[in-house]
Formats: sequence, C-alpha cells, structure tokens
Amino acid sequence: MTTKRPDAIVTDLDGSLLGPDGKVGKRDLTAIRRMRELGVPVLPGTGRPPIRARSLVQELGLELALCSNGGCCYDFAQGTSIFLSAMDHGIAQRLMDWLLGEEIPFLIHTPARTYRSPGAERIAKYDDRCEEERFSFTPGMSLEGLEILKLLAVQCDETKVVAQGETLFSKEELAICSSEREFVDFNPAGVTKGNGLRRLAAMKGWRMENILAMGDNFNDQTMLEAVGKSAAPANGMEQIKALAGFVTVPSGENPLAAAIDHFYPRLLEGI
Repeated sequence: MTTKRPDAIVTDLDGSLLGPDGKVGKRDLTAIRRMRELGVPVLPGTGRPPIRARSLVQELGLELALCSNGGCCYDFAQGTSIFLSAMDHGIAQRLMDWLLGEEIPFLIHTPARTYRSPGAERIAKYDDRCEEERFSFTPGMSLEGLEILKLLAVQCDETKVVAQGETLFSKEELAICSSEREFVDFNPAGVTKGNGLRRLAAMKGWRMENILAMGDNFNDQTMLEAVGKSAAPANGMEQIKALAGFVTVPSGENPLAAAIDHFYPRLLEGI
C-alpha cells in the first residue's frame, strides 16, 4: 500500500540536492519547507563532516544531518552527535603513511576540524563549496585525541586509488569508495550511508521501506539500496541511475521536488 507521505527524506548534497552553483533550487527549497510543515524529517546524507554541513543545514532550517558517509549523525539543534564511528588510530596511521609515500594529498575529517596534508592546501572544487578554518597535518603529527571520521584522498586517480586501497586494507579495517572524480573516501570499517541510515531509522522509528533517498555517486549506493523509495539525478553515475527506482531531473533543476512528486503524488500540490 502506498502511503501519503514518507517517514523521512534523506538526500545527498553535492551533485544531487545542490546544483552546479552550489545552491538549492527554489522549488526544492519550498518542498523542504512543506515537508517540515507536515512533520516529515528532511536531512542531508552526505560525505561531508559536520563542520562542512553546518551552514547549509542551518540555512535550510533543518536539525539533523547524516554526515561522513553515515559515520556520524549530528544534531545541529543540540550541537551534539547522536552517534559517531571513529577510525582506529593504528589503521589511520598506516593509511596516512601509505598516502604520504605515494604523494597523494589527503584531508583528515574530524567533527569540528579538517586537517590537510602537504599538497592539499587548496582544492578548488572542495574549498569553493563552503568556508572552514584550515589546519595543517605534518608527518609525525600525533593522532592522539582525534576522532577521525574519514580520510579523503584528493587530486588522484580515484579508480586506481580505490583498487590499491582495497589490496592494502581489508573490509574489516576500512570502507573505501569513490565519492566523485579525483576523490576517494576512506571510512572506518562498516561505515556506509546505508548502514548509518538504518541505525538512525531504528532510533527514530522510521520504516526503511517508506524513506525516500536521493544520491548520485558510488558513496550513495548503499543508501539507495537500503530504502523503499530511491532516486538519482539525471547527472548521476550510470551505475547509480541503473539501481535507482526513479531517475529525476539533473541537480540544479529541483530534483528533490520532482522525486517527491513521483513517489508521493499531490504531496507538493500548489507549489
């Protein structure tokens, strides 16, 4: 039986909800506002850490965000993590030693800060999305006290780096995937958007079969597979569009509203 409204809506940001200009479309903004009025939770399901999701979440008037590919759910209204999965420091050290040896620039994501390796001081398509205070990582720097959510390899051959990483680290050590061209995400073992969403849904009492999720890239795959209503923008990866239940309009053209229209007809009537 088709219900009249979703239990929750979860959307990727970059390449999905956000257009090429980094903005949310006007109809999508209105759709998010309508969902809030109806009591339907809307939240980003993003690879960004909380520090890089904060301004957009607050701008949209939302409270929760599933960050770091599902490794952290942050409540911006309360300023606290609902749950957080941190990387083992020994594994993180091995990973950083390898990336440094291969001269692959990387970022270290923690809940409140992002540290940058040599060569990652300025990454245009990353830094243009939002401002943040930068901290430098230098070889030999202690990881003590850092809650490492993710390492992001940048400016690299993503296919090659994923393949190499999977030969060096087991699935019991790291979850590895590409999130977009030249970016590779290294998360703690078992951390995926799908697993993070299941964990949050169990806490909130949401039915997975009645959650609408939208995403465009490989780090979104598990999230789209986990829900009953899945959408991918027309600009998404072909493999992701093939598994989505609905291919919506491209990012920048109000893809979220179009997906809501498809799965929940008349819910956005009048906007």
